[in-house]
Amino acid sequence: MEDQLISIPQILTLLEGTWTGEGRGEFPGVTSFAFRATLAFTHRDSKTLAYQQRTQKLYDGQTEWLESHWESGFIRILESNELELISAQIGRSEVLVGTTETLDALVQIRFVSKSITNDPRMISSARTFELEGDTLRYEMEMQTTKVEQSLPHVKIVLQRLK
Repeated sequence: MEDQLISIPQILTLLEGTWTGEGRGEFPGVTSFAFRATLAFTHRDSKTLAYQQRTQKLYDGQTEWLESHWESGFIRILESNELELISAQIGRSEVLVGTTETLDALVQIRFVSKSITNDPRMISSARTFELEGDTLRYEMEMQTTKVEQSLPHVKIVLQRLK
């Protein structure tokens, strides 16, 4: 496979739009669940995307979807040419720093937490986005005070709405 050079502003443009999909969540001490999400990215300016994510979850063994996670924030290009994701959630905020990698038509962004506030349970988190055409794969992992290593928490495949 051959690397393609895609600029970071181009990557932000590729993310722009509304994405929907279904995935799975699990973590030690948490009942496993299916979830569905809508993730919307909108350009604020040439170096910043605003985003909003809303999810519903269905615990294993349940039949009713429940309102769940809701977060919003920004992805912006730093002077170092890294990306920064600023996330506000109910009761928690996170700042993550990301790097990009491209291989053929696949663009990967890997974010690692720099700071997490207002949630003493959280030690670290990481998020990976893989964009290929109109498909966006997203994974989130975390480490908490009760789990000594970073483990996967959610994984979802989303499709761009036309």
